[in-house]
Amino acid sequence: MTHRTAVVLFNLGGPDSLAAVRPFLYNLFSDPDIFKFPLGALTQKLFAWLIATRRTSEATKGYAALGGKSPLLENTQRQARALTQALATDGPFEIFVCMRYWHPRAAEVVTELKRRGFEHVVLLPLYPQYSLTTSGSSYNEFQRECARAGYRPQIAFIRQWFEQPDYQRAIVESLRREAAAFPDPDPARIEVLFSAHGLPRKIADRGDPYEQHIRATCDALRAQLGWPRTTLCYQSRVGPLEWLRPYAEDVIREKAAAGAKQMLVYPIAFVSDHVETLYELGITYAALARACGVAHYRVCPALNDDPLLIQALRRLVLAAMRPRP
Repeated sequence: MTHRTAVVLFNLGGPDSLAAVRPFLYNLFSDPDIFKFPLGALTQKLFAWLIATRRTSEATKGYAALGGKSPLLENTQRQARALTQALATDGPFEIFVCMRYWHPRAAEVVTELKRRGFEHVVLLPLYPQYSLTTSGSSYNEFQRECARAGYRPQIAFIRQWFEQPDYQRAIVESLRREAAAFPDPDPARIEVLFSAHGLPRKIADRGDPYEQHIRATCDALRAQLGWPRTTLCYQSRVGPLEWLRPYAEDVIREKAAAGAKQMLVYPIAFVSDHVETLYELGITYAALARACGVAHYRVCPALNDDPLLIQALRRLVLAAMRPRP
């Protein structure tokens, strides 16, 4: 391999200050790959502004509890540095971080890639399961910015990677470590919740494969763990729409009512810690579990720069670079 290759890690992004919460939310709700409003761009921007304004106060509480900003950029940069080291002997790779709704955004990254003259680009979403609302949206935005900039590299897009063995093994090892910390580490006495980010039901019904990918991920982990008490649930829903069920808060209440005293939550759709793992799962749902009578509640950290995850990412990049038959 003689050419230089840019590897672009896609992630959601997050506000870097409390003042950035509202514009971050505005960018999120302006995304037509997630929220489609009638009459096109004009109403999209209006509704995005209204929803962002309404949600800013509540969202700010979460970021304030985490020190006044999202840790997602720092965690993704740690992953980028670790992947740089892992690929050091495989060829001339350079890793870039590209966030969807906050900086560095696709326009900034594309400008840099074009300026530096990269002719080969690997797009690697840090979302193991594909959805138009995550990996697909990031890909679409990257392609739009390439078109605006007149930049035409050869692009390899890694669409999904939830079946990658090192990734699954990293989750299994994380779950076993966290389970060992309970007063009674017998898996038969621990309720395990695989908590995935929610998705509006109507998006799944239109053919988005995210729900199937999440279920397949959970099935693979169950087969490797052999634990008897695991439940898939969904978190982070917004607004009055029907989202994928069961909702995480309902499952917590149901398991507690059935007598669960030990509960272990794994953020199945996230590989980088941020507000939805650290605050929503780690603080909000922890308080709910305690109020419902769960004596011991733990959340597995996201994989972040776990060596097995970095090995998975390295193998995905190298596989993407192989010539197609």
